[in-house]
Amino acid sequence: MLNHLINLNPFTLLTTGRTGSDFLQSMLDSHPQVLTFNGSFDYYTFWDNSTCVKSGSFEVSDFVDELVGKFIEKFKSRYDIIERKEQLGINSNQSIDIDISEFKEKFKAIIGNNEVNSKNCLLAIYGAYSLAIGQGLTKKEVFFHHIHHHHKLDRFLEDFPTSKIISMTRDPRANIYSGVTHHKSYNPNSMGGAHQYFYIKRILEDCSALEKYDNEYISIKLESLGSINTLENLADWLGIVYDKTLSKSTWAGLEWQGDKLSGKKTSGGKFSNRILQNGWEKNLSKKDKYIFNYLMNSRLKSYGYSYEDKSFLSHVLVPVLNLLPLSYEKEMFSPFYIYKNMKDGKHILIIHNIISFLKRIILFQKYYWKELSPNSINYPYLK
Repeated sequence: MLNHLINLNPFTLLTTGRTGSDFLQSMLDSHPQVLTFNGSFDYYTFWDNSTCVKSGSFEVSDFVDELVGKFIEKFKSRYDIIERKEQLGINSNQSIDIDISEFKEKFKAIIGNNEVNSKNCLLAIYGAYSLAIGQGLTKKEVFFHHIHHHHKLDRFLEDFPTSKIISMTRDPRANIYSGVTHHKSYNPNSMGGAHQYFYIKRILEDCSALEKYDNEYISIKLESLGSINTLENLADWLGIVYDKTLSKSTWAGLEWQGDKLSGKKTSGGKFSNRILQNGWEKNLSKKDKYIFNYLMNSRLKSYGYSYEDKSFLSHVLVPVLNLLPLSYEKEMFSPFYIYKNMKDGKHILIIHNIISFLKRIILFQKYYWKELSPNSINYPYLK
């Protein structure tokens, strides 16, 4: 069985923010030719820090026990509250419930007498999971791994150097507003300056971060996931047949209504334009929209998003406006915020916020100069 899995065509999925990477993966969940898993999977961080692996020699059953203990929500989705996977199914009253003993036996059967390394174990995890949820392996043509973050790509490519890459994207202004507001409402303490900088940098880079690799890659717009034409083109790019399951969002075959952060539920596992409507047009400040329109003007044009042409005035104003706090950064510099955190002894947080703000200014000025460049930008996205 492992030899068959090794010969599958590898693909990996990345996000650039709140861009629907989980939704895309869930649309592939029930496709008979796709071998995938339950959501994004930080496997290599686990492998590189595994107690079993570090021992140098370990029992496969012990490795599986450690794996399940670390990622219990992947096997018992009633614990995956953030992704709302405790509410799967037509009536939102089901969840994934893998028989761990069965999963362990199938994992051991797939590994067999083969070398126990990071690649083989990852494939065995996917194979055992597929069998445990009632999917066969013989028809699988594609190995589809969701690593989520760009900085985790190098480690994955060590095992799968020929992997093709999908980078999810969406209107960057909606992405910024969605990321900041949703993360802040869910966990107010998670949106300090460092996280804000990480988030905006990832959005600005988009799939350009993949240009340094020789691997084939494409971007897919969240806004296009409701298009049958896009899904047919995706199937063709993946080398699989178009199947009606691609138009439905599921995990282990159970309908999914979307994660908790989005604040909106889909109906019947179908794509809905409601998930695109987050109000960025009226909720982002005029200054912020003016800056973003300039810094990402070429990209907005390339992806077919709405934009306003740059003007001589914008050439003059934007580098100056870049020096001012964005609307969501203002809180970090309010007297109350600074006083409260100083009182709580969080002096380092204040310093980190200032450093992140300065890094953000440098980043914005970098993209300002890029927009002045005559070189055209053409991102390869799936239409």
